[in-house]
Amino acid sequence: MQSTHLREHNLSLVMRAVVNAADPVSRATLARSTQLTKPTVSKLVEELITAGLVEEHAPVSQGSGRPMVPLQPAQHTVLGIGLEIAAEHISCLGIDLAGGELSSRTEYLEVTADNVHEAVQACARLLEQVRAEAGPATLVGVCVAVPGRISPDGESVLSAPNLDWDDVPLMRELQAMPALEGVPVLVQNDIRLSVLTEIARRPDESFMYVRGSTGVGGAIVLEGKVLEGVHGWAGEFGHTVVEPGGALCRCGRRGCLEAYVSYHALRERAGLRRDVLIDELVEELSRSTDRAEVIGTIGRSLGLAVANALNILDLSTVVLSGYLGPIAEEIAPFIRETVDLHALAAEVDEIVIERSDDLAAPALWGAARAAVSPLLDHPGDWIARSASLSD
Repeated sequence: MQSTHLREHNLSLVMRAVVNAADPVSRATLARSTQLTKPTVSKLVEELITAGLVEEHAPVSQGSGRPMVPLQPAQHTVLGIGLEIAAEHISCLGIDLAGGELSSRTEYLEVTADNVHEAVQACARLLEQVRAEAGPATLVGVCVAVPGRISPDGESVLSAPNLDWDDVPLMRELQAMPALEGVPVLVQNDIRLSVLTEIARRPDESFMYVRGSTGVGGAIVLEGKVLEGVHGWAGEFGHTVVEPGGALCRCGRRGCLEAYVSYHALRERAGLRRDVLIDELVEELSRSTDRAEVIGTIGRSLGLAVANALNILDLSTVVLSGYLGPIAEEIAPFIRETVDLHALAAEVDEIVIERSDDLAAPALWGAARAAVSPLLDHPGDWIARSASLSD
């Protein structure tokens, strides 16, 4: 590895170690966790401090040893913005390197295929408001969460049934916004961004993530990294076939898991009002039919999709999110019953089913995290930019 590449790699290693630490860390702790020498860590930390990416605080006594100098991500110096486009609203969130919220805004509107440009204009308004409220922090990136499949090149939304979008060139629309001139922009599936908040809680773990919402989405996490797949679509559990030739799914195919356990499918099958909130779904279903029947239907359908995935992926942990999270304990026996019948892993290991510790808006927070991520990968670029501005 060339010396410049090695330096960039080590800067990123130290920067991410500081950002991912639950508490302020010392140079000695960074040396142990990164397996770099103490002199190397000290030199890199000084560069990051000078560039305004890391802050150091007053030394803290640790008994008879040398005082610890706490290090943590700098606050209010850089700004990452996440945008979430949903069927009935668009939200915008700005965070700094420490993950602190600098500003957030939401605009309520019905997003459809007929008003894509209007939705982009709403994104522009929200972005400008959040950017203004964030103060002097420098915008380093924007990431947009969309409930649909994104083209492999990231340029278009190939399909977003809940928005009635097909082949929408969203990246081109966004890049035409004056506020984003020269700013890195990423468009990503909302579920793949939601899982980032779960990874932060489970660093280096491997698990299957399934989120029940207006649709059903998921992600595969291997040792703390999201598995992308050839097209970036790995983890589309909602379109696992659980009944060949079965119910019609919004994707146009039949028998998908989403056609049985998504919010839309469950609400429409039970004839519930359109204004029933997702968080109220199971309770409302229980009023119209037996709760055990509802839980059993969700659990068995989900269990079949999980069993098929576990046979391919050889994982043992399933994390349930969205409306599935609060009922995880109730549906777990039905999932396990089905998994025991169909999954090889059940022969040697108990399948762990857990609920996600959901934030109120995981896709939005995940998008904001993703907006900052390129800086963490290449802090040397920021350091060079800071040095040129100070000359």
